[in-house]
Amino acid sequence: MVLVAALVVLIAPIAGLGLATATGAPSVDISVDDGADRFVGTGGLVLPGTVSDETRHEVAACIDCRWRLREPCAGVFAPGCIIILHACEGADEQLLRAWLSFNGGATWQNKGLICVSNDGPVTVAAAGVAISDDFERTMPPSRISYQPGRGVLPYLPVIFSSNQPGSVPPSTYWVAGQQVVLSPTPRWAWDFGDGGHLDTTSPGGFYPNLSVAHGYQRGGRFQVSLTTSWSATYTVDGLGPFPIASPVTQTDNTVVAVGQARGVLIP
Repeated sequence: MVLVAALVVLIAPIAGLGLATATGAPSVDISVDDGADRFVGTGGLVLPGTVSDETRHEVAACIDCRWRLREPCAGVFAPGCIIILHACEGADEQLLRAWLSFNGGATWQNKGLICVSNDGPVTVAAAGVAISDDFERTMPPSRISYQPGRGVLPYLPVIFSSNQPGSVPPSTYWVAGQQVVLSPTPRWAWDFGDGGHLDTTSPGGFYPNLSVAHGYQRGGRFQVSLTTSWSATYTVDGLGPFPIASPVTQTDNTVVAVGQARGVLIP
């Protein structure tokens, strides 16, 4: 355990501290400053559990905020500072003060002392990017089937299925030591090929499930198309939920042959 001497500011928020304006870095990037700033960036920031829950949620949810992690008392020598000892548990951690700006860098608020990995803090956006590839890869693909498989006739319902589950349970990941929980939600958009459409939260099914059913008004061959859209939210260390930036879209199609009904006189 490393003990670090630090000056603690007893008044917050403090405006006009002579801090340079934070650079407009993308939310998933962190840049290192050779001066008092150790890390600067924009977007939601994941603060450790040593900070109050209210502050943690506020900072994580502020996607337009600018933030900077500085030396504990850099630029601040105001009455009310006292010297204390603060311990960071990890040998690869450093003690920094978190500053947040809600107005593009015009003023900055002191959010307290935090221990930060030498690799930098975890951002909400970076956590989402880290799991996005796995999100796309693990969503179950669609495969259209329908009943009856043969002998489809006009005016009688054809029952469709995407052969996908109606929901997928949350999955858990670890990103830079933070627990990230992903929760997907699907929707289905059907085009039955004859001008009929259906948007639904049901994946369809088999008889007697008629949640996705369509009756054709004439015979012919109809191209049926299905678009499955998976949106998702995720939490980071209990903060959130936050939306995944890009949904996963899957497409599938098949041809339904509809015959002609004929009346037959049976003696």
